Amino acid sequence: MQANAKAHSTQVSIDINIKVKGKFPAGDGLYITGNTEELGSWDPAGLKLTRNPDGGYFLAITAEKNSIIEFKLTRGDWKTQAICDKRVIPPENVVIKASRSKKINLTIYDWLDQQVLESDPVKGRLLSYNGLVCKKLKYQRPIQIWLPESYSEKGKPCSVIYMHDSQNLFEPATAFAGVDWKVDETISEMLANKEIKPCIVVGIPNSPDRMKELNLFTPEGKAYAEFVVKEVKPFVESRFNVSSHRHDNAIMGSSMGGLMSLQMLLAYSDAFALAGCLSSAFQKTDGKIFTQIRKAAKLPLDSRIYLDTGEFEPPIAESFFEMVELLKSKGYEEDKNLFGFFDAEATHSEAAWARRLHIPLKFLLGKN
Repeated sequence: MQANAKAHSTQVSIDINIKVKGKFPAGDGLYITGNTEELGSWDPAGLKLTRNPDGGYFLAITAEKNSIIEFKLTRGDWKTQAICDKRVIPPENVVIKASRSKKINLTIYDWLDQQVLESDPVKGRLLSYNGLVCKKLKYQRPIQIWLPESYSEKGKPCSVIYMHDSQNLFEPATAFAGVDWKVDETISEMLANKEIKPCIVVGIPNSPDRMKELNLFTPEGKAYAEFVVKEVKPFVESRFNVSSHRHDNAIMGSSMGGLMSLQMLLAYSDAFALAGCLSSAFQKTDGKIFTQIRKAAKLPLDSRIYLDTGEFEPPIAESFFEMVELLKSKGYEEDKNLFGFFDAEATHSEAAWARRLHIPLKFLLGKN
């Protein structure tokens, strides 16, 4: 019986051996943080590791067979991330597919805060506006408005992309884990190559209530959506040369922001006809978003919806395929008003979204 139970075990063991070749500042500790509670749930000081007598570190973890394990090593905050690949700075997540028990060897060569990083100045102009009322929201916040170098107050009005989590869009210094979406660089290049229509970007920062605000099934989510539609959008349209036509207005985000983007397209189809939903956390609604769409008598089929997922982000990948099939069953057609993209070996991270940002931009705002 014991041998049979072992053969059918769904758990595998991962042994992580870490060597440090880079200079380790006196008094600092080494931490691991990742996508499970055992690994610190992405708190940069999630789990402190104990140094071995030989100066290295060792950690043994268990994981569900065929699950995806992601983590980073730090000295306690995101600015002190460990660099285990000299070619990739800032460092990306270490990703392990737990298909079987295995040993992982990592070597820390340097630290992010000890690197002389190239500056990453914003291309175009990034403006910040305080003073919006933020009705019914617990947390007040400014908005960011990004204008490309080609923006003009004269001529044909621009399209607008409203994006959630604006801390992560333009500047590494404010972005989660020090990696931004490179929105300014990507759009600037696509505009220069005439791949997309002239546009500006409006970024709405998240708050400590992010998980509640980016879900239209919550009171906080309803208040956030109304803030965007009834305060932010009129503010932008009254001060900049932009179009108010729904087919020129996109709503975009990742994870919970991807969920909220689809929800807002469906709830405010008179305001937005374009939605970019990256790595959307549809599973966080306990099935409500699927039930809502399944029971909907009518959907805005003249809109465009972009959905994607990375291979290494279950259960988001599962909900992605389910949502694509559901929308198709309700009348959406792939490559016409629906685009689904599966990014092989991609993780749930700002770096992954930055790499494929050009794909939703081209689908939503590409020139015909």
